[in-house]
Amino acid sequence: MISFPENSHAAGERDTFSGIYSSLINNSTHILGGGIPVGTVLLIREDRYTEYSKLLLKYFLSQGIASGHHILFASAEERPSNFIKGLPWIASSGSDGSEDAGDGGSGANRLAEMLEDKMTIAWRYKKMKRFESSVEDGGLVMHQGVERPFCQVFDLTKLIPQSSIESAPMTLVDASMWDDEIEDPYHKLLSIIRQVIDEKYFRASVSPPAGVERNIMRIGIHSIASSSWKSRTPHDLFRFFHALRGLLRYSYSAAVITIPAYIYDSPSFIRRVEHVSDAVIGLESFAGSFSHAAIYALTPSHVRTLKGSPETVNSVYSATYHGLFHVYKLPAINSLIAPSAKLSVLSGGGGNNLGFKLRRKKFSIETFHLPPEGGVNERRTKDGIKSDEKDVVDRSEW
Repeated sequence: MISFPENSHAAGERDTFSGIYSSLINNSTHILGGGIPVGTVLLIREDRYTEYSKLLLKYFLSQGIASGHHILFASAEERPSNFIKGLPWIASSGSDGSEDAGDGGSGANRLAEMLEDKMTIAWRYKKMKRFESSVEDGGLVMHQGVERPFCQVFDLTKLIPQSSIESAPMTLVDASMWDDEIEDPYHKLLSIIRQVIDEKYFRASVSPPAGVERNIMRIGIHSIASSSWKSRTPHDLFRFFHALRGLLRYSYSAAVITIPAYIYDSPSFIRRVEHVSDAVIGLESFAGSFSHAAIYALTPSHVRTLKGSPETVNSVYSATYHGLFHVYKLPAINSLIAPSAKLSVLSGGGGNNLGFKLRRKKFSIETFHLPPEGGVNERRTKDGIKSDEKDVVDRSEW
């Protein structure tokens, strides 16, 4: 493991007892125990029906460009230049990326929150701390004597300016343009990464020349192991992850890789890839049929009886969340075991019960909790009849 000299980190990085950590988004940074450790590989399991994992990868790259890091992005699914043009950009000053007055339905939500705050409750609960399901602030870091946000807040409705793309140090790898006769595309990608690490002085054993500031490289690889990469054998992928992990261990770099795990029928294949990764997370959207069973399994038995089928349970939760956020593996750097996800505020002191929301301007990860019995917008019922309907029945008997 490399040792990090004092004050060697750039913007968007902070020192801890186990090294330098890079930011992703505020919520995931907190879940991962402080961020993504430099020198590690984060694997994101893609969802079958949606592209939420692609959005997380965009956040990772946008954080790097905003912090002035070197970006290396590789993809065989789409042109890397088009992918970079679709990155979100920093929210305007005075805005936290939340919904504004122009967002549909936000006025009603704010009104409901105001009414909830003014609602009179039992006196014994008034002084209790309000339950928070998310983490808003990522803190500040010092860079060249200036305080900067460790984790920038991005607005999904704003695209990155062309000037920021042109000024950012960037290496784009379009694997779809490679010759079909290449036997191992992953070996070629690894050679490109190794070349950039050596030429840009990201290797920890090599000091940069005088006057050159040490920087961080963020590596993003989109949908590795998909059919577009045209790999001939799965062993090429295993060798790539082993070599990449060893290369990053002794360099000022961090990688985020998405993989379509759902296209492989053999669970052992994905387990082997996860084994050679430092951290593994996954997104499971409620839009897919597999989410119905997942939500049904998380629902207590008495709630299942009230809610009915898995499809009905799914409709109840989808009104609040868009899917489940799974943490399969956490990075263990300079320690025997990884920090537990139970220590995160978002877990509520319990297990790995996390969900995610995608609003118009913001993607957030929050604590997954049960909705109120009977729903938020429904009145209490008795014997299967709503109170309004019961009044009509009683009056008809007059």
